[in-house]
Amino acid sequence: MTYSPDELFASLSNAKEYTFTSPLLPGEYFCTEPDTPLPPFSAPIIDDESGICLGYARKHGGGLYDIFDAEGKLVTYHELPLESPLVDPIDILFLGALLYKGVRLGFHTFEALTERRIAVKFSSIFTEQIIGMLRGRLKVGLSAKMLKFTPTPARHMSEAGSYVPVYILEKAIRYGKRLPDIKGNSGRILKRYEIKIRRSRYNDTAKIFENKDYTLEVIVDERTWTITHFAYKS
Repeated sequence: MTYSPDELFASLSNAKEYTFTSPLLPGEYFCTEPDTPLPPFSAPIIDDESGICLGYARKHGGGLYDIFDAEGKLVTYHELPLESPLVDPIDILFLGALLYKGVRLGFHTFEALTERRIAVKFSSIFTEQIIGMLRGRLKVGLSAKMLKFTPTPARHMSEAGSYVPVYILEKAIRYGKRLPDIKGNSGRILKRYEIKIRRSRYNDTAKIFENKDYTLEVIVDERTWTITHFAYKS
């Protein structure tokens, strides 16, 4: 995806705030590599509304779950309530992902996608409080201001092949590798950053989750907190 520096600067006058919903298929999601290595059989907790990995869950004996944030840090434990239905231990052991079904489907629930593609209802296991906590931890160290987008990157946010969760775009700006700036004739500067990201999807045929790593580039006017361009490539 190419861009013209002159067009990037000219587009700033049309920037505004947007609210995006993920165009990805259920079970597809983005993440960055956790800072702390995760233990084996840790399952991603996916926010279906935004297509982002909020954190991870790992079951161990007695119905107790370890809950990790997106950076791999253990943040809490969660125990199955006594009234919860029994679940096949094999399905839990080889857990593929936990899907948080959001507002775009008209309700909130949780499903576990196992390696055998069995959907297990988890609405009584992972509570709204845990989801809220994991979402809050995503924003730690990031700006409280809402990002603006110029028209072209805003349009790409509705395309499944181009979409990137806003959290990852913002993380690239805060913690990504700094690239050479783009300087305009008026002395205005657009800053460029890149960060490693991962896109994952469930392969129904092979019965596994497939991961592919990319490098994401983001161009931003930091004076107005406006993204003028983003794209990822292998």
